[in-house]
Amino acid sequence: MLIFKGNYLDVEKGEVKKDSLVAVEGNRIVYAGAPEGFACPEGARVICLGRGTLLPGFIDCHAHLTGEEDAGDFAGGKLFGDQLLGAAYQLGLLLESGFTGIRDMSEAGLYLSRATQRKILDGPRIVPGGKVMGITSGHVDLALEQDKAYYNAHDHMSYLVDGPDDCVRGVREQFRMGAKFIKICATGGVSSPTDRVDDVQFSPEELRAIVGEAKRHHSYVTAHCTGYEGAYQALLAGVECIEHGVMLTQREIDLMAEKKVPLVSTLDISLHVANIPGFPDWMHQKALRCRENNLRSIEMARRAGIEIAFGSDYSNSGNTPYRALGKEFLAMQEAGMTNLEAVRAGTVHAAHVMRIDDLGVIREGYLADLVVCDGDPLEDLACISGADHILLTCADGKIVKNCIS
Repeated sequence: MLIFKGNYLDVEKGEVKKDSLVAVEGNRIVYAGAPEGFACPEGARVICLGRGTLLPGFIDCHAHLTGEEDAGDFAGGKLFGDQLLGAAYQLGLLLESGFTGIRDMSEAGLYLSRATQRKILDGPRIVPGGKVMGITSGHVDLALEQDKAYYNAHDHMSYLVDGPDDCVRGVREQFRMGAKFIKICATGGVSSPTDRVDDVQFSPEELRAIVGEAKRHHSYVTAHCTGYEGAYQALLAGVECIEHGVMLTQREIDLMAEKKVPLVSTLDISLHVANIPGFPDWMHQKALRCRENNLRSIEMARRAGIEIAFGSDYSNSGNTPYRALGKEFLAMQEAGMTNLEAVRAGTVHAAHVMRIDDLGVIREGYLADLVVCDGDPLEDLACISGADHILLTCADGKIVKNCIS
């Protein structure tokens, strides 16, 4: 049994519970409250938090486990086996930053999710979506020198489909490999060379085919949406989650509120990508359109009561290091969200998007994914903004990082 003594954040009530006790047995929280309400059994491991605050483990609902940054230089780091091992190493970086759960969009997440479930790798709990589905010439068509069949066989993050029948086959391919949901690109995006950010990238017939097939597998579809018209078409077709939502209008916001569709923010990249040096001019010009539009989208979503969940869109590249994943909390604050709203986005709201009912809250019976940061995030979000501020990470009841003396 693990016993944490000190302050913990009740994310539902929005208050720090001072001088409290949280007990963990196995992979479950068995008590959270006043110390006098719990008798510590002999042999329990007691951890005094000192100036730290205990929170639910953080969850990133929009990650890409590509492993490319740590794949090595053999064959230019292009061999998938090397990339997969690089991604396995990067799971530790996520834990270092306090992230005990991720929703992944890549082929690597399929394998890594099973490895962490079997306990042969330490890492966050992973809900894998498999390859991201898009159209030929769309947002994830990034190797124009390759034909479609070769691209689908060799790219490990993207999958191109055209026409309703091809869409159904693509969905089935992802579920065949173990995907738990399907991600599509309903609009263009910043990083793709052949489209505009406001392109609509699936026909209504294709969207209905994808959503219908996912539902037959008792699952759902989430959609990359930069432009607004593609987002609207995706919502009409039954997509159940919106990623980015950069240029949403009141029409899409109202429909999301009506259907209770959550919004996964990726604000750190959206607000700052135009300032990253070295990008081609076409990408820079696209990025310039994002910032102000995204700020308006978040403001409208907050007014409408839409559930906003944490998403980073990080892949551990030089510009998106996993150890700095918590910068997304600061970007939420920059977009007008309160400290509590940001913390809820990365805990209880993200757990809802992950579709894990007993996660994201410090409560008896819930899964013991926990972090300790070096301050009070309700006063200063900097204390959860990066790995250097995370003193302890407990994943599924096991301490995997401990800097508390």
